Amino acid sequence: MIMKGRFSFYYLAIAVCYVASCSTSEEPQPIDCANSDLEVTFTVTNPTSCNTADGVITASATGGSEPYQFALDSQPFTSNFVFTGLGPGTYQLKVKDKNACERMKDVTINPVGSTLEASVLTANSGCKTTSGKITVTAAGGQPPYTYQLNTGAIGTSNVYSNLAAGDYTIKVFDQAGCSTTQSTSVLSGVEFSSQIKGIIDTNCAVSGCHVTGGAAPFTLTTVESVRSRASQIKAATQSGSMPKNNPKLPQAQLDLIACWVDDGAPNN
Repeated sequence: MIMKGRFSFYYLAIAVCYVASCSTSEEPQPIDCANSDLEVTFTVTNPTSCNTADGVITASATGGSEPYQFALDSQPFTSNFVFTGLGPGTYQLKVKDKNACERMKDVTINPVGSTLEASVLTANSGCKTTSGKITVTAAGGQPPYTYQLNTGAIGTSNVYSNLAAGDYTIKVFDQAGCSTTQSTSVLSGVEFSSQIKGIIDTNCAVSGCHVTGGAAPFTLTTVESVRSRASQIKAATQSGSMPKNNPKLPQAQLDLIACWVDDGAPNN
């Protein structure tokens, strides 16, 4: 009886190892954030003058799964939903729910009495390259205008070139001393359909693994399933733990996956 128990444990261990050879079976099933009804809403109190940072954005959310967390621009997510001390400009208001689904809206606040406004147009940077571009268009207020990118020097050029993918802040000043701030993101522009899908289909969504009937507890055969696991796929491929029992992906493919995920894993 003792030997039988040992053999039973031995075969059980083999079965567990087989399942784990592709992916751990304890991983939770993904939430498809693309189908979430999560939304972020807000109210605004405008600054009292051009040079006064007393504007307020009060955020709220509906849908998704509580509790919610909020962030403004590149700030970290917290439970705080009231953002104070804001000057004129456009801000990116973000919400994240319990399932890590996110939504974002641009919120513009203008000083009382000023008509200064600005908009931005971005061009993709390419993956791991610096071909990005931001063009700023200002209107209203009292021209001529001057411009500032992040904490750089203030100048008369409204075009910024040779930019890497990332988040940027542009400030526009008019002759009257008013200013407005724009927050924007330059993307790499990596496409799922032409650059990412083939990597997943060849290395991950293969027989015995992330396909229907495979050892893994989830599939990676649709854009929705890949997008819902985007952050995990990036982490696993970068560490070399994915694909299982195969060589680590070439650096060029690792870069493409990372760039696509950092762009927000778009369905493009």
